[in-house]
This record gives sequence, C-alpha cells and structure tokens, in this order.
Amino acid sequence: MERYIITAIALAIPAYFYTWLVRTIDRFEKEPVLYLIAAFLWGAVPAVVFALVLQLVFSVPVNQIFGQETLQGQLIEAAVSAPVTEEILKGMAVAIVYLRHRREFDGWVDGIVYGATAGFGFAYVENIIYLTSTQTWQDWGALFFLRAIVFGGMHGFWSALVGIGFGFARYSSDPLKKVLAIACGLMAAISGHLIHNGAITLIEKTSGLTLIVALFNYAALGLLMVVLWFVAGYVEHQRLRTYLREEVPDFISPECYEALCKHRSDTLAALGMSLYQRRALFQVAAELAQKKLQLSKMGEEEGNSRQIAHLRQELRRLGRQRI
Repeated sequence: MERYIITAIALAIPAYFYTWLVRTIDRFEKEPVLYLIAAFLWGAVPAVVFALVLQLVFSVPVNQIFGQETLQGQLIEAAVSAPVTEEILKGMAVAIVYLRHRREFDGWVDGIVYGATAGFGFAYVENIIYLTSTQTWQDWGALFFLRAIVFGGMHGFWSALVGIGFGFARYSSDPLKKVLAIACGLMAAISGHLIHNGAITLIEKTSGLTLIVALFNYAALGLLMVVLWFVAGYVEHQRLRTYLREEVPDFISPECYEALCKHRSDTLAALGMSLYQRRALFQVAAELAQKKLQLSKMGEEEGNSRQIAHLRQELRRLGRQRI
C-alpha cells in the first residue's frame, strides 16, 4: 500500500505540471475547469480499463499465431494493439466535448487542450501500474525518470494530435472533410505512438540504438507542440484585432482595444483595473471574438448572435470598471 501511495503522489506532480503547461496554449479563453477534470478522468479510468480489456482480447490470437513471449508477438501487441486502442479511447474524450458541448469547443487549440488532458490522465494511471510493478526502489526511480520525466508528455502530445483533427473539423461544413480531418489526426497519433512503442520494444535487439529513434520521435513531437504554442498566440492576437475593431468605441475604449490586442495587462492596470478585472476582460474579449468568428463561419448554430449581444454588454461593463 505504501508503494501505491508514494507512487500516486509522486506522479501527481508531473501530471499536474504537464496539464497546466498545455493549458497555457489557450491564453485568453480558458476552458471550463470541470470539463478539463472530466477529460483527465476519462483518460485515467474508462480509457485505461477498456484499453486493458481490448489489448487482452487482442493478445489471444496474437499469441496463438506467433507464440507467447516471442519478439514478433510483443512487437505486434506493443506497436499495433496499444497505439490503436489507446489513441481511439483517449480521443473519445475530445469527441464527447465536440459532439455534446460544441459551444465549448472552438477549434484546434481547444482540441489540443482537451486531447492532451485526457492523455495525461491516461499516462498518470498507466505509470502507476508500471511503477508499482517494479521489484526495487532503484528500478522504481529509473522507471519514474524515464516515464514521468524523459517521456512524460508523450501520451498527452499524441492525443493532442487527435484533438487537432477535431479542431479542424469544427469549422468545416463538408462531412467528408470533417471525417478526413479527424482521421488524419487519429492516424498521426497512432503513428507517433507506434514508432515509440516499436523502438522501445526493439531496444535489447538493437543494443539500445532504437532508443535514439524513440527520443527523436518524442523530440519532434515536442517541437511541434512548441511551434503550435506560438502559432496559437499569434492567431489569438489576430482574431482579437480583427473581431474587436468594430466594438470601438461603442463597447470598448481605444485604449482597452490596443491593450487587449497586444496583451498589455500593464496598460489595463494603468487604467485602474484590478488583476481580477483584467483577467475577466481578456476572457470576455476572447469569447466575443471567437463567437463572431463562429457566426461568420457556421451561422447561428446555438444562438451565436444572442451570445454575442450578451458578451458585448459584458465587455462594456468590464471595460468601464475601475478599482
């Protein structure tokens, strides 16, 4: 029991860090915390349980064909069964938000946040299973370093690719393009997962050379996430500048408009706004810009015009508040 408690607490730290880190890609319009908790729990419980069951079922014919404990069988289970089942199951968290809470799913940035959060939930429980299976604390420490530190973001980054696919599908009116976008995101996640698991499985056979492949694969994915972090910031600023321009001066002052577009919180502070007011203003401004984008691309959907009218009044109220 002691090992389980220590492991759960130790793994909670990197899990929280990675979840917090990926949330920073959504700079202004933060996703509801309850939805993120639900995504994390989906990855941690149903996705893990169903993945274990499906992989156990899949292992039966694999063992019958290739024999138990053979390299071919291990490679198929690790590089085919695990990536396919796990990425589909983790991606279901994004699918649920996409289908049932469309108003909270605004594009590929939200896809990254929800997908990665589900992935980190999955990794948290999977790592507990692996670490509590070690025989010594020395083995525990080595495995913790590899799974939670070196490759700590891998599950989240893979399922973020699925989320990106759903994000691109969000603003397409063509059903075929929607399916293709989601399928491409899923295949990208499965491919990255397949390369990693295949490389790790072949480490002993290749005298450790395939570890380089796994590290390169992970580094490339991490670099992609860093690039997307910067791209998301640029896109967000451009959206604010484009869709808030017509709100000046009726709903927001020119000074507030420039401060929002340049993300100058200090300018808003100089105008007499508290930290809470500044955060609320950024949130409402980002939501308004996003709803106007949705209206231009998808029409009314679930009452976009009504929500825009409400957000405009909130923008005016917050923009006029002072300490």
